[in-house]
Amino acid sequence: MGRHIVKAGLAAGAALMLAGCGGGGDPVTGAVGGSEAGQDGNGGAPKTASLAQPDSLTVAFCQTIEDGTGGKAYQVFLRSFAAKDGAFAGERSAALPPNAEPGAGCDEDGPSYSADLAFNKDLTLVAGLVDGDRAAAFDMATGREVGAPDPDSFTKRLDNGSAVFHPVTGRLWYDMGRIDPDAKGDLASRDPKGGLKTEENTLFGKIPDLLGKDGPTAETVLATDDIDAAVVPAGGVVATSNNDYGVSLSKIGPESGGSGAGVYLHDITTTGLGDKGSEVFCEPAFWRNATTLVCDFKQLTFSADYTKLLKTEDLIPENDRHNGLPVLAPDGKSFAFLSRGEDGRTGLFRGDFSGGEPKKITNVDPPVPDPERELRTALIRWN
Repeated sequence: MGRHIVKAGLAAGAALMLAGCGGGGDPVTGAVGGSEAGQDGNGGAPKTASLAQPDSLTVAFCQTIEDGTGGKAYQVFLRSFAAKDGAFAGERSAALPPNAEPGAGCDEDGPSYSADLAFNKDLTLVAGLVDGDRAAAFDMATGREVGAPDPDSFTKRLDNGSAVFHPVTGRLWYDMGRIDPDAKGDLASRDPKGGLKTEENTLFGKIPDLLGKDGPTAETVLATDDIDAAVVPAGGVVATSNNDYGVSLSKIGPESGGSGAGVYLHDITTTGLGDKGSEVFCEPAFWRNATTLVCDFKQLTFSADYTKLLKTEDLIPENDRHNGLPVLAPDGKSFAFLSRGEDGRTGLFRGDFSGGEPKKITNVDPPVPDPERELRTALIRWN
């Protein structure tokens, strides 16, 4: 699928394996500790308050445990904090069935920057696979599958892969043709609560239309092919990265052989980007606009035709901290990220685009004891 394709968590995984100690919000009382914390913002109901409250930041944690039979089971936690003062806004946790695995954020390399696509718009559902080959959605309050097929029906079930949510429409998307040659289309999507009766199939030849439609749709489609990508808001131009060649830009073009959405990506030759000896190594996080890419904590500005890298700017001072990838504020004026210092404590920070010192919002506690730092942790969204 080309040298620009990156599997989840290659470079970002290690930086995102952040398990904080101390500070943050108390998951039982809703109280917030630490000198940076604000007042309780959950109305005393952390278990039932909406996690997607406006101007809140949501952190996901994934715990992998033994299921008693030599296999693995997963528990997923979500916690939201007010972006203004770090007030604890609410939490959910779900133990998934033993034969289920979340769609992103729990693999051994840790979460990638597409881990947010594992959750629906209002953060009530998490996407995943049952038995490794059936797309499913699970309730974040109970862990139960929603829209599950009839267990007593006599039907042929096609194999699926890489289940994710569209961040705007909330539909559950998954790969089909790359996994099962008997599929009627290469992609499928459905209303997660409506089940298979709401499923719509997309033929292989129609995938370029989706990749060029808009950024959220393109990122969703590419994620079904296990491709982490940042796509320009209008769609059509894709930023990816790998450990050998650094960042590269691609455009949508004719199918290049193979299967999956990645076969439609074709490298753009960009002066100053990918040149031998001058590669830019960072993980694309988001596009601020059509020509400005935030990649880790660098801001890359390109020419209108993407053939030149015009400028590279650092968004935070050089440091020795372990920093997770940033997420963009809804107003586009600032960003937030998780960062662990030498004391082992993880904090939630806010920065602007001036390159100045980020400001700490609050400390972030692990929801369960994590002395070995095995809990996968990621800031997934600025609601």
